[in-house]
Amino acid sequence: METRTTWRITLEYDGGGYSGWQRQPGESTVQLAVEQALTEVLGGEAIRIMASGRTDRGVHALGQVCSFRAHAPRTASSIRDGLNAKLPLDIACLEAREVPARFHAQRSAQGKLYRYVLRQGPVRSAMRRGRCWQIRYPLDLAHMQQALDSLVGTHDFTSFRAAGCASRNPVREVVSARIRPMDDELWIEIYGRGFLRHMVRIIVGSLIDVGRARRPPTWFDDLIAVRDRTQAGRTALPDGLFLVRVDY
Repeated sequence: METRTTWRITLEYDGGGYSGWQRQPGESTVQLAVEQALTEVLGGEAIRIMASGRTDRGVHALGQVCSFRAHAPRTASSIRDGLNAKLPLDIACLEAREVPARFHAQRSAQGKLYRYVLRQGPVRSAMRRGRCWQIRYPLDLAHMQQALDSLVGTHDFTSFRAAGCASRNPVREVVSARIRPMDDELWIEIYGRGFLRHMVRIIVGSLIDVGRARRPPTWFDDLIAVRDRTQAGRTALPDGLFLVRVDY
């Protein structure tokens, strides 16, 4: 009888050097790098992994969760350590564990936390290049938080959805949305059950217009009601976006 073990791995990666998570012909992607490393660790067994969700080009992860099934007998520590020996230095395996066969990184997920990092100040940072969006003008944090409060709950997020989004249903639930000042950075953290393509980045791009007083905080209520992407703000740079964790 054929037996395979189901594994769950947690990854951290700098997405700056990749064309996103998903395999694409002729492109360097995070999925490709991890699958190639896993095949080596598992003695040549071809592996396809499922992530909790796709991250776009330039987007980072602090806690991306993936699942896969394998024939080769291995321990959790040998998979973790073997991956870290084979992976590029901008991808790390934080944890590997054996899980029940029913576990699926995408379908089993109950919630995700995304963080967008804004850095305020007149001078750019060389050390944080590619990991934040530099903002050189003052922002009204109270108005920004008021706008974010409008997103909490279950809504049609068509206005915050990129063209080409493959999801059939634009309705999503945002559990929490807040701004956290951290020294010279602002962390915009949004926790939800699931997200549409570019949803967080469009929220952040629109939020900047509120922070600069180009739009009132109530504008977000209008955007939810109008269901029209062209009425929202720009799509924020991918550099500042991090998938922080996935809950199961």
